[in-house]
Amino acid sequence: MAVSRETKEKVVASLVEDLNGAGSVVFADFTGINVEDMTELRNQMRENNVNFTIVKNTLLKRAFSMIEVDENEGVFSMMEGPTALAYCADEVLPIKIIRNFAKNHKGLPQVKGGFVSGETFALAKMMELADIPSRDELIAKMLGSISLPLQGFVSASSGIIRKLLYTVIAIKDSREN
Repeated sequence: MAVSRETKEKVVASLVEDLNGAGSVVFADFTGINVEDMTELRNQMRENNVNFTIVKNTLLKRAFSMIEVDENEGVFSMMEGPTALAYCADEVLPIKIIRNFAKNHKGLPQVKGGFVSGETFALAKMMELADIPSRDELIAKMLGSISLPLQGFVSASSGIIRKLLYTVIAIKDSREN
């Protein structure tokens, strides 16, 4: 069944709105994924507030043109063959989910590349991006590295106070005898 021009325009307008607010967009080839696995992937995306959709390449190209992405950029070359999009405001979450899912499902879907913060990333750069710890992990590491010297200071100063207390008690005991 043919899709009307009005429906296509609504799809493109919706994509433009979503892509303008996206920190990253991951392009993936979903060929070879069975229905069960695709449903599992969609559920993982939904649980993490990541949009995951399949769009015709012509509509996708039109949407990227409307958000003023130059056709000479590599992003248009990623729109060949079956293309699925994963996008959200977080720059690393979509690629992390896809990479972890692909590890457990015979390497599917295959990442084609991505568009992060207005810049096109090839497959290798996207995989490097997936290795970056999440914001929460980085904050936890920073807090841990800040608290470690403080714990050492508290431990050292409590040792000094303890020695002073033992000395005062020893002096008191010697005067009583």
